[in-house]
Amino acid sequence: MKIKGKKLDGPNIEVVVIPRQSGDLVFKAKAVLDYSDHDKINPQPQPAKRLLPGGLVQENVEDEKYQAAFEEWAVAKCHWMFIKSLEATEGLEWETVKLDDPKTWKEYRDEMQTAGLSPGEIARIEMCVTDACGLNQSKIDEATKRFLAGQAQVFENESSPSSELKTTPSGVPANAGK
Repeated sequence: MKIKGKKLDGPNIEVVVIPRQSGDLVFKAKAVLDYSDHDKINPQPQPAKRLLPGGLVQENVEDEKYQAAFEEWAVAKCHWMFIKSLEATEGLEWETVKLDDPKTWKEYRDEMQTAGLSPGEIARIEMCVTDACGLNQSKIDEATKRFLAGQAQVFENESSPSSELKTTPSGVPANAGK
């Protein structure tokens, strides 16, 4: 795929550097393009079905158990995305978090904190992942404003014809109605 003749250079990668006296910690986050591994390990819950009058079958998305299961699934998917995205970080090794074990995904913050990262540093890393995966609405809004401002500039530079047309595209004289 190309945009304006320029080939895309792959998934977005964001970098955050945490300064340390012993050497900077560089975390790279890469946009997650494929969730099929996640979906195999942690499939989306399905709502129970209910029978309505007239024999109509409907999914019961209002069921409290389903809603709780769906929320738990969605949070776990976010944790998986975070861990998967950080695979772009060279040399990053998790001690308690395993990408193939959903029960461990929620431990990533605890493991980072145990390793010596502050809550603020962890938040910066999480924001880096959010940015890489295209989920930062303020960045999307800024890019949209830049694009629209550029379009306005192009529109302002376009001008009307500087001379009066002699005929219309159909061949009728342009000033026939005057």
